[in-house]
Amino acid sequence: MSKYFGTDGFRGEANKALNVEHAYKIGRFLGAYYGREHKCSVVIGKDTRRSGYMFECALTAGLTASGADAYLMHVTTTPSVSYITRTDDFDCGIMISASHNPYYDNGIKLLNGDGEKMEQYVIDEIERYLDGKGAEIPFATGSDIGKAVDYAAGRNRYIGYLISLATHSYKGMRIGLDCANGSTWMMAKSIFETLGAETVVIGNQPNGLNINNDCGSTHIEGLRRLVTENKLDVGFAFDGDADRCIAVDETGRVIDGDLILYIYGKYMKDREKLANNTVVTTVMSNFGLYRAFDRAGINYEKTDVGDKYVYECMRKNGHLLGGEQSGHIIFSK
Repeated sequence: MSKYFGTDGFRGEANKALNVEHAYKIGRFLGAYYGREHKCSVVIGKDTRRSGYMFECALTAGLTASGADAYLMHVTTTPSVSYITRTDDFDCGIMISASHNPYYDNGIKLLNGDGEKMEQYVIDEIERYLDGKGAEIPFATGSDIGKAVDYAAGRNRYIGYLISLATHSYKGMRIGLDCANGSTWMMAKSIFETLGAETVVIGNQPNGLNINNDCGSTHIEGLRRLVTENKLDVGFAFDGDADRCIAVDETGRVIDGDLILYIYGKYMKDREKLANNTVVTTVMSNFGLYRAFDRAGINYEKTDVGDKYVYECMRKNGHLLGGEQSGHIIFSK
């Protein structure tokens, strides 16, 4: 069991459980570890928490002091950092976020060069360094010192990628969005409206202190009211870093992660695109989901709670769809 890193990164109250020195040392280690044989490049994103700027600066200082270049996507989503890490050939990616937690918490999520959660053996080495047990890392000097690069273009490219996935226009649809005062506060509206939808948006006025505060996927009642009072066709609520999504139908009925998994599973099976005819769930999924899968002739596997374990099962066994009741939905190619 890791001392600092859980299934979703190093998380805790900012400058208490997770402080700026931790962030600096993580940057120092990653810059040296991935820069052993070449100039290391790392992409960094963050959500809207006030402490995110502090951690971004500390990570950047650590990386550049070890000779790595830090590419800053600024406020963006965790999936976007994963995508850009993979497609733009970064050595690793970092997302600064505590997901659905309140503003005073923050976290550091680490991704490998494939945009997946960083390997445990690397995490173990980071923890040794944080505890002062690793070898001393020399400072880069002269032209070897790294640079910080504005990389908002990466976020914009990810937005374009999401738009390209749509198979039809959303013209005529009226969609409610709850952005949790987090990472999607500008992104979600622009994506849906580019596809032709009319949007009504809440949770899109972040001030650094109100992320997930009575809004977003963990406070779905606000979106339910928005959809029913405005007679919208559907609504989507994200968490602070947008790696979770919960939906609401036109009647205000909540469509949680289990129901979303069923909808996607049935859709993919009907089109013969559900590899191994299997969906990966966690032990927290509702029994009703399994009864529905049985009726549809869809197999399933159960893992421990955590999207990390869901993805590990998917990758090991070649499954293409998995997720959690909380709204983590994972597609694999």
